[in-house]
Amino acid sequence: MELKKLSKELIAEIYNTRMKTDFPPEELKPLFVILDGYDKGIYEGLGLYNGVEIVGYTYLVKQSTNYLVDYLAIFPDKRNTGIGSSLITLLSEYMGDNGRIIGEVEDPEYAQDAADRELRTRRLNFYLRNGCRDTGVRVKCFGVEFILLTMGNPDPDKEKSWEVYSSLYKSILPPGMYDENIKLLGYTND
Repeated sequence: MELKKLSKELIAEIYNTRMKTDFPPEELKPLFVILDGYDKGIYEGLGLYNGVEIVGYTYLVKQSTNYLVDYLAIFPDKRNTGIGSSLITLLSEYMGDNGRIIGEVEDPEYAQDAADRELRTRRLNFYLRNGCRDTGVRVKCFGVEFILLTMGNPDPDKEKSWEVYSSLYKSILPPGMYDENIKLLGYTND
């Protein structure tokens, strides 16, 4: 398995062919936001390749040594084979230990029904099993309630995690879009 940077054209192709089925519509940023970030050098896409075949992808917002794992998915026919765990490991190696790496996972507390709660819990547990940690920060992003996770070894400061998360989104979203769609719900007490 190997991570390779995706071209702007391949980022758009994956958005149009995979992301629209891999993610709920309310979680997808407009493609123009992603491509504008790519043009500014603050957004990148990485493909997970098994030889010449792409089997998954991740899209990242980057600012200095800090990253937001904006999207991460394995192609449906390759799921439940350990490839997702390989992607997390390769991603941690790719980003190094210098900054803060933040990811979002849907909060099971806001599930619409039992099936949704089970799916959200399974996703959260996948990340926790693969070395991610709960930052204690809860947010609402484009109408979806998320738990913020971190990879690597950043300090556990909740306020710093929110500050980095907020800054990463401010770097990619127009001000009005940020103000309307990114909200701090609060911090856990653990």
